[in-house]
Amino acid sequence: MPFYTWLRPRPCDDADTLETKQRAAQKIKALGAALKAHIDAADRPDNMEPPSDRSRFLRIATWNIREFDSSSYGYRSQESKAYIAEILSHFDLIALQEIRRDLDALDDVKRLLGPNWDYIATDVTEGASGNKERMAFLFNRNKVWFRNVAGELTLPKGQKITDPFGDRFKVKGGAQLDLPPGQILTSPKGLKTDTLASGRTKIKEDVEIPLPDGAKIFLPPGSAIRFAKNARVPVTTDNGIEIEASAAPTLPEAAEIMLPPNSLLGGPQQFARTPFIASFQAGWLKINLATVHIYYGTGVAGIERRKEEIRRLTALLAHRAKSDNDSDADAYFIALGDFNIVTPEHGTMEALLTNEFMIPEPLQNVPGSNVKQNKFYDQIALWQGKSSRRNTYTQILPYRAGVFDFFDIIYRTDEEATYRPFMGKPGSDDTYDNYAIWRTHQMSDHLPMWVELPIDFGKEYLDQVQGEIQAHLDG
Repeated sequence: MPFYTWLRPRPCDDADTLETKQRAAQKIKALGAALKAHIDAADRPDNMEPPSDRSRFLRIATWNIREFDSSSYGYRSQESKAYIAEILSHFDLIALQEIRRDLDALDDVKRLLGPNWDYIATDVTEGASGNKERMAFLFNRNKVWFRNVAGELTLPKGQKITDPFGDRFKVKGGAQLDLPPGQILTSPKGLKTDTLASGRTKIKEDVEIPLPDGAKIFLPPGSAIRFAKNARVPVTTDNGIEIEASAAPTLPEAAEIMLPPNSLLGGPQQFARTPFIASFQAGWLKINLATVHIYYGTGVAGIERRKEEIRRLTALLAHRAKSDNDSDADAYFIALGDFNIVTPEHGTMEALLTNEFMIPEPLQNVPGSNVKQNKFYDQIALWQGKSSRRNTYTQILPYRAGVFDFFDIIYRTDEEATYRPFMGKPGSDDTYDNYAIWRTHQMSDHLPMWVELPIDFGKEYLDQVQGEIQAHLDG
């Protein structure tokens, strides 16, 4: 259980602070009871008995904690960090996504959890798609130990992602358009937007606005025309190439337009946010966990890139798993995190179920992991690979699983009036208007997903040893 010493009343506490502490203490107890009831009520296979001893099972979770932590909707309060710690304490090993550059919030949660907890985190992924995010594994050292192997997953040459947006280019300072008379460019209505702390608005989806026939764009300074060697072009009497500039010339088909450096986008890509793999052991079970936050794109091209990232990931992990069979056949591979799966029937899920990956049966019927529980972004997938594994005494046997909705207990929809005084914008007298969005920045817009695995294979090991001894005696 986490350490909530900050809740003890102090002489300097005013009435509002004492009310907050009183509410937090009550909510933490309710949250813990709800989590226990949720886990106890989870469906289990008919052939497996309820666990009489939690030490014989490993509870793995994945949780995308929204922008943990950033000022875009105000930094998280001590109250919300305590709720996050209480939720995490019910699991043994958690893959975390959307950890930001500043690790102070994660360190605060780790301190609440106690000295037996630790984490391993990546560096931030730079670039617009990377969103300055880290991946992290948080684990209870009383149950799990790190096997000293970890790394970021990158795609080798020749296996990188084909960017479906490879036909884009941008112009520094903005492109200059020449539209036909009377034409106005208008985007689709009802775009998803988000208001930043600065007051500016950003769109939350890709938008494409078709250009009308006859539209012209002025190329940026530094552009050039290139003819490759052996190109068939008309030349002047002194073996030069001249292009008449007084009219609107049509260039020869062999002509190539060269844009200034850094204008072209696309080409072979790495993962938008670098996946992270680490090796752990709990009891007899050795597992290699790969946590991901797959590219989120909209439209046909965006979905295709999303699917290709997932396929490339499963291929990379399957190759790694098969290679490890010779040296460590007892180590299993699990991919978990935010895959941005659309639905269980969608092509994104089909992409995840390639290269011998599967979704554990207990997780196949759980609700979605977003706030409304109608999206299936987060997943936990196991690599089967039974055909290439030698016979071992350990097994991956998913026991119970679920998705926990903490908003039934904390930051409920009927508590907006309670939290309105805490919704002030940093460095401003203004407050945020949207409580539904604000509370997801205090907790998350994703719910934690978890699965339970047996880790005690002592009997199976002894049975195997006895068989080997008997074979020697018989021989």
